[in-house]
Amino acid sequence: MSRSDRLGPVDLPAGVPRGDFAPGAQAIYLYALVDSAAAFIEAGIEAGGERDPFIQPILHRAGPIAALISMVPLSDYCGADAARHLSDLAWLAPRTLHHAAVLRRVMKCSPVYPAPFATLFANLDSLSAFMLAHAHTLGEFFGAVAGMVEWELKASACLDSRPALEALARDAWPDWAQLAQGTRYLRLCRDRPSLVAARRALVHDLAARLAQRLQPPATALRPLVLPPAPESGSEEVVGRFALLVPLDGAGALAKGVQALADAAADNGIALSLSGPWPPFSFRPDLPRRPPPAEA
Repeated sequence: MSRSDRLGPVDLPAGVPRGDFAPGAQAIYLYALVDSAAAFIEAGIEAGGERDPFIQPILHRAGPIAALISMVPLSDYCGADAARHLSDLAWLAPRTLHHAAVLRRVMKCSPVYPAPFATLFANLDSLSAFMLAHAHTLGEFFGAVAGMVEWELKASACLDSRPALEALARDAWPDWAQLAQGTRYLRLCRDRPSLVAARRALVHDLAARLAQRLQPPATALRPLVLPPAPESGSEEVVGRFALLVPLDGAGALAKGVQALADAAADNGIALSLSGPWPPFSFRPDLPRRPPPAEA
């Protein structure tokens, strides 16, 4: 996920040093914010799937917004113990899976503003103030994503394949056809970085145009951050796109991607689709604290 998605660090009371926690101190763990008026049954969360060793979430309401929360030991996520826990896959993996499972269940019942893993508040008062401060923005967001989920389209290509680079060379160098085979090879080796960069730009643009053709069934599309390019000439991700799609639109979306596959393959691009998830990439920013007032 991108996903500039943290709501912020734990909201500790003023004057409490980080790492200096009272024994047994607890924090509010936030899974998601939902529409308080939605047809949402707390028992449905508890009965929504196989039970796990973690505390089942409850709803906390503040005005038109409801928060799906549980109480957790503060030391699990802040302080010396947290550094060890968050680097221990055996500790981390089941908790992230639990977080994802809760989101999957709740997204079937209500529009969801999903919180990233380990989003904490010090107490219910600070959480309620946060919810009320952003109630209008959240209400607009819930209206926009009601009945929607997020899918991700990924486009990958091998940028330094010999045929692809030769095709670029033919277009870039008018004398290419007259060059001897050995000269062609040496020139490809010499200018490989610039040819790869040119091919990257071409396929990136093509991937974006292909993704645009998925509207509809997608009602909105957002580019996502690309991973770093590999140092070797292996396959590279040249496009990532978040698609906002109706809950019942998975079949139409899959058919749309399949219809684009041939055009993509002709240009050395492979398309893949993953999801669905709550609409992480379409969330508005919700700062923890308002900016300071101007003098």
